Amino acid sequence: MQNAAVAEMFDSIADLLEIAGENPFQIRAYRRAAEAVATHATPIEDVPAAELRAISGLGPATSDKTREFLATGRVAFLEKLREEYPRGLLELMRVPGLGPKRVQQLYRERGISSVEALQESIANGELTGLAGFGGKTLAKIEDGIKRLGELSSNLPLIDALPLANLVARTLADVEGVERVEIAGEVRRGCESVESLDWVAQAGDAKAVIPAFLSLPFVQEVLETTESRARVRMRPGIEATLHIAPSGGWGSALFFATGSPAHVEEARNRNAELENYSDETELYAALQMPFLDPELREKTGEWDLKVRPNLVRISDIKGDLHAHSNWSDGSATIRQMVEAARARGYQYHAITDHSKALAMANGLNAQRLREQAKEIAEVQADFPDVKILRGIECDILRDGSLDLDDEILHELDWVVASVHSAFNLDEASQTARMIRAISHPAVDLIAHPTGRILGARAPYAVDVAALVEAASEFDTALEINASQRLDLKDEHARMARDANVLISIDTDAHSTRMLNNLEIGLLTARRAWCEPKDILNTKPREELLAWLKRPKSQK
Repeated sequence: MQNAAVAEMFDSIADLLEIAGENPFQIRAYRRAAEAVATHATPIEDVPAAELRAISGLGPATSDKTREFLATGRVAFLEKLREEYPRGLLELMRVPGLGPKRVQQLYRERGISSVEALQESIANGELTGLAGFGGKTLAKIEDGIKRLGELSSNLPLIDALPLANLVARTLADVEGVERVEIAGEVRRGCESVESLDWVAQAGDAKAVIPAFLSLPFVQEVLETTESRARVRMRPGIEATLHIAPSGGWGSALFFATGSPAHVEEARNRNAELENYSDETELYAALQMPFLDPELREKTGEWDLKVRPNLVRISDIKGDLHAHSNWSDGSATIRQMVEAARARGYQYHAITDHSKALAMANGLNAQRLREQAKEIAEVQADFPDVKILRGIECDILRDGSLDLDDEILHELDWVVASVHSAFNLDEASQTARMIRAISHPAVDLIAHPTGRILGARAPYAVDVAALVEAASEFDTALEINASQRLDLKDEHARMARDANVLISIDTDAHSTRMLNNLEIGLLTARRAWCEPKDILNTKPREELLAWLKRPKSQK
């Protein structure tokens, strides 16, 4: 699936145009194109060339560049920009505290074109006297470089899972292939993956391996044997197809799924695990119940006597964090609710941004009351889906909320989140968020650590203290089913163990993004969550009753 690669291409163009100081309208057009392709429901390479312009967000120029990229793997316009501006400038753009204007200034006035060169210049005092780069700014940039270095270069699950599914579907259609399953880190639901794996069973392995090697997104063949093929795929990730021997499907799938620590423990318990036809038989030989892939990390699963009832996608009754075109979403309230009903949901929350997020067209009290009229109109046409009138309210620097209590208490549902002042020290950031958790109107804290996988490290915050406060004030915490995956599995398990309810939400800004729920679901399963641990598994009437709970200080 080339959606992620095409979107990355458009974002790279936009970044370089920003550094060049080009027309902001042109830059926004490339940003819109990146979002349109990234969130498109089907593989972009499957869209007929003549129909690309029908995708909202793609215009004549971006459609042409999409076709060029899919045909050649490159775009001449981007190559020309890269000749003028070194690749390292894009890495500099990822450093917190450095926007395009500062990156351009560093490049033009000091010749700095990489993170390493910037570090060296700061260490040698070479930026002294450069306008806008005082001591405090340089200290923040140094901290930003440190946090950038902590980010994983692995492929986020939100990008890895669609690619893994596409390959599995493609191989399943190859003549002679009996079955194909995703394995490895993706099957275990890891938040980001170093490699992709599949297991296939076929009457003739000589047919399926060439089909795998000929996939259009294979960049390089690394190794082939009779039992496996290893390649590098766009966007640069290693991928392996494992061929299961006759009668050994379960064993092959088990070993290809991992984790290494889990497999090692299994080997220690029983060295003869090679020829099982399914994984249930293999676990029976280990005197264990079947362990779901998400549990296989050697974090206590070997002590289980009964298989946990992990939450499933069919358990989810609604999405409690989603946006409309009243703020920065691309769809109307009606379109979002239609999409929610198509998923079989019993309720759907409209949680547009509050006024502090001006760049997202955030709502003040007056606009929230105007929005209520549209919600009422749509609700009349969708009696089977309860529309929760909500807000994603910014938590301000001191922990107060962006809207007055009067309007907050008018709403059905209040989500609070941080979108600013990421650089507070841990004590201040934690106190800020606990104040919001304790607010009588707040029902949910969204993306509690602020991270974006591969793009932004979490801010400094004491998650254990947040969980303790959430327990005390009966406030739910979110697993944001996007590139954030925040809470991460470790923190979600901490919340589960403290009996803090977790909401798995997409933070959808379009109808297509509602499909990202599976990403958050996998994280919840890795946290050993059962339906009782998840707020939005509650049927509609139970959720509405929960919303009337006597919250502390309410």
